[in-house]
Amino acid sequence: MMNCWKTINFTKQYGSQRLFILSSLTMLATFIFTYVPATYVFVPGSFYDNYFIFFAAGLWLMYPVHKVLHYLPIAHLGNIVKKQVTFKYGFMPVIYIRITEPISKRLFLAATLAPMFIINSLLLAACFIFPHYVHYLIILFAFHSGISFSDMVCAKNVLNAPNQSYVEENDDGFEILLQSNH
Repeated sequence: MMNCWKTINFTKQYGSQRLFILSSLTMLATFIFTYVPATYVFVPGSFYDNYFIFFAAGLWLMYPVHKVLHYLPIAHLGNIVKKQVTFKYGFMPVIYIRITEPISKRLFLAATLAPMFIINSLLLAACFIFPHYVHYLIILFAFHSGISFSDMVCAKNVLNAPNQSYVEENDDGFEILLQSNH
């Protein structure tokens, strides 16, 4: 038997417009605060603008790769993870992943934060490997930081929960549950 410790309703608590604005501001601030220092650290002499098609593909693939990285830590759960892929405008994939039963706080945090740590780390490492393309990589880094904003808000709410808690998703957000002793 589980008791609800806290309910987080993203629509009521934050609102989709507010999350979008804060995500956009995070993207902009990340670009401003990383691009200027990066241009001083990685002074290659000049930046190259060839391979723009790879940059554009990186922008297009960022969201699907982000969602796949959310899925990987919970892939072993099998049927309790519902997955759906649709295409918006015929070319933009929309990936829906939902857990239908409570999972541990640690596993939920791993699934929530995995894309941010993996993708952002790879992009920052790529800045050292490809200094002539640091401008493309910092734009991708900022874009992904904006995508990850709602994940950070979600993780902030779950981090304050007791260690032995469980998280259950619902249509409006999620509930943090505790095992009852009865």
